[in-house]
Amino acid sequence: MTSDERVRAAVDAMTQEVMSGPDIYRPSRFWEDLNERNRRQIDEIGFASFKRTVNQNYFNWLIVDRRDPQFRRLLRSWFTRPRPSVFRARMEDWKDVELPYDRAQPFRRPRARFWYALFVALLWEFVGRRDASRRLDVLQEPMLGNPILVRYGHRLISQDLANSALELDAIDGALTRPLAAGATVIEIGAGYGRLAWMALALTPGLRYLLVDIPPALAIAQEYLTSLFPERRTFRFRHFDRYEDVAAELDGAEIVFLTPNQLEAIPPQRADLFVNISSFHEMRPDQIANFLIQVGRHTDGIFYMKQWRAWTNQVDGVMIRQEDYPIPSSWDRVYEREHPVQTDFFEAAYRIKSARS
Repeated sequence: MTSDERVRAAVDAMTQEVMSGPDIYRPSRFWEDLNERNRRQIDEIGFASFKRTVNQNYFNWLIVDRRDPQFRRLLRSWFTRPRPSVFRARMEDWKDVELPYDRAQPFRRPRARFWYALFVALLWEFVGRRDASRRLDVLQEPMLGNPILVRYGHRLISQDLANSALELDAIDGALTRPLAAGATVIEIGAGYGRLAWMALALTPGLRYLLVDIPPALAIAQEYLTSLFPERRTFRFRHFDRYEDVAAELDGAEIVFLTPNQLEAIPPQRADLFVNISSFHEMRPDQIANFLIQVGRHTDGIFYMKQWRAWTNQVDGVMIRQEDYPIPSSWDRVYEREHPVQTDFFEAAYRIKSARS
């Protein structure tokens, strides 16, 4: 089978799994509409260029205007230690980037390409100054998925790589010890697996569970299994009893599950549980239920990054920072405005399981 055939087959199987499960795990109406657009792009354009299409819903920002809040924040930081080289950054291959909700070409104007390249270079400089682990020095954006790349000096850089390094830096600040071989990470709403790829690439022996709905989970499965063919993997499949898959699931380094399946497996005692920019797109009952699952599966840190206030007009819901029902037993490590995405907040909590 080709990558496109595998992704389509996985999307069909995952959709059947989610829609036949409890209502609490079915996508909100907002995500039903968005997923239908994403699926059309995968069907029409294919897996090979997903970083130019559906990835625009997985925390990649097509910033082509200097008035954007992220751009302004990065520019203010750059002025504290200016490097003129950022103005020489250029987009490599800017064609065939499509927004999920129309067929517009956002980079058709040279000025748009200039501002986007400058934005990514400013972000790269900002993250590089904060990244004590020097992740950006040792990693290169995988070419799988046809990423939107910017040439900066002698390197090809990407927004996704910089954002993932920034998130891992924030997570480092909450962990009592760095992630290492044998540690377990669970991520709900992992998109195509950009953060998972960076964590797995930097930490041999790390165990990573990705929990999402299709088509994101199908894309992540194809992406990560292609990049880490040697890692023991539990590919998504339907199972009626955990006991039927326990040996393979427990022995896997990379695991792909739909949300209802996370409830069906025993507590994983994860060192780290992550959610980035998807809880606010759920109904309040879904958010509360997922936080129960976070507490059930975590013996370590829960990190999340969400809009400070976001209105889901499709479902008629507004979620604000103070609306998250964080259990009083969780110790807050920090809760703060994000340093770049200023309309977001990020928070970390230390969870100690009653089983410990």
